[in-house]
Amino acid sequence: MTTSTDLGRRATHAVWWSALEIGTRYGVQFAVTMVLARLLTPADFGLMAMLLVFTTFAALLVEGGLGTALVQKQASTDNDETSVFLVNLGAGCALALALWALAPGIARFYAQPALSPLLQALAWLLPLGALATVPNALLTQQLDFRRRAGAELLASVGSGAVALWLAWRGHGVWSLAWQALVGAALRAALLWWLSGWRPRGRYDRAAFAGLFRFGGYLLLANALSVGALRLQSLLLGRLFDARTLGVYAMAQDTQQAPAQLASALLNRVGLPMFASVADQPAKLAGALRLSLRLSMFVFAPCMAGLAVVSAPLVRLLYGPQWGEAAPLLSLLALAALFWPLHVLNLAALGALGRSDLILKLEVAKAAVTIPLVAVASPFGAQPVAWAALAASLACVWINTRHAHRLLDCRLRVQLRDLRPVLLLTLAASAAAWAALALAGHAPWALGLAIAAAVATYTLGAVMLRLQAWQDLLEFLRTLRSGMPPTNGGLRA
Repeated sequence: MTTSTDLGRRATHAVWWSALEIGTRYGVQFAVTMVLARLLTPADFGLMAMLLVFTTFAALLVEGGLGTALVQKQASTDNDETSVFLVNLGAGCALALALWALAPGIARFYAQPALSPLLQALAWLLPLGALATVPNALLTQQLDFRRRAGAELLASVGSGAVALWLAWRGHGVWSLAWQALVGAALRAALLWWLSGWRPRGRYDRAAFAGLFRFGGYLLLANALSVGALRLQSLLLGRLFDARTLGVYAMAQDTQQAPAQLASALLNRVGLPMFASVADQPAKLAGALRLSLRLSMFVFAPCMAGLAVVSAPLVRLLYGPQWGEAAPLLSLLALAALFWPLHVLNLAALGALGRSDLILKLEVAKAAVTIPLVAVASPFGAQPVAWAALAASLACVWINTRHAHRLLDCRLRVQLRDLRPVLLLTLAASAAAWAALALAGHAPWALGLAIAAAVATYTLGAVMLRLQAWQDLLEFLRTLRSGMPPTNGGLRA
């Protein structure tokens, strides 16, 4: 049995390296995007967003939930790993050929002939991604992110350099395509080299069936989730022009940068951690509540602040030509405010092996999200952003339904834990808004707003002695010492 001391020590090591890897990777990507936004046009980003609808969905089918199934299993065999590798690679090649054949039809659907050769090139992303699935899953399973950090950093820097050079040379949207392809190729090669994994087993039908029983539900659940998200781009690209979609995609990508960073870190550490105490419901519930407090204490003010300062932030990061993205970013940032509740409640269900319940939740969320987006899309990008906000609030309740039944950790309990954080976030947002109103369009307005929000939030947390603040201090002491806290980090 995993002891709390062993669990805490492994988690401490994992958090350091995972945070380094994810933060560096997203930081590099974000820095590259800032420069590309000034070298390329919104239409270039819109064309790429049109194709990401199809490549993202196809990549999801290739992975098939099998990588997550390996993580959840904890102790996989050679036959498990080789079976996943062979199935993923075969699916990647097959779907790449399918995308290549469908490319002319997809280009006609959008009335953009330039998309056909672009999608045929991007089809190579599928087999490249398949090559990385097993090494990636095994390093995650072992909470070994030190080697992953090097691979992800080199892949991000290499692909970013290629994209910047091509954009500077005037290659437009192809710079974005080559960024994706070079990044996928470098990531796969480096993960193979650094993980040391090789297919040593054989295809085992029984092993694959066991993994697919868990991964298949996740595949369908993720397909619904990604489909609901990418439907926004599909409809905006079909009903409007590439520039409209490009502006929306930039706002969405800016909002998703912190959300994806948090999601990657919470999933990567949360699923293996939760899985190791899945046979102890009380401890799992305590881990869930503590994780929610910590993550929301950091994440909620970031997203609320992003919503408040969106206008000066967009001008600073991307230039005045992207000004239309600011109101969209405000709405999408508010839609992501409760993202840790979505991620961690689903991670807890995954740790319990209940991917069937995750699928049921995704069906319910898709039944809410898809009609809202479909109704809003003919009216433009801003109504779609409002639809995303409404759907996100509804999905908070949906995602916590089974945590109530299985862990006695209902939404009311989770929100009670988070109420002080949410109230303090509201106060900090008000301080930022007042600072912006006072400074007007002064060049230092953004800095003043951020300083006002940070001061209000930090002083409020200290003076009110928020539990989440105490949890964060204890967590930081744990990371600094390299030892788990005395309560094992699982206090409710």
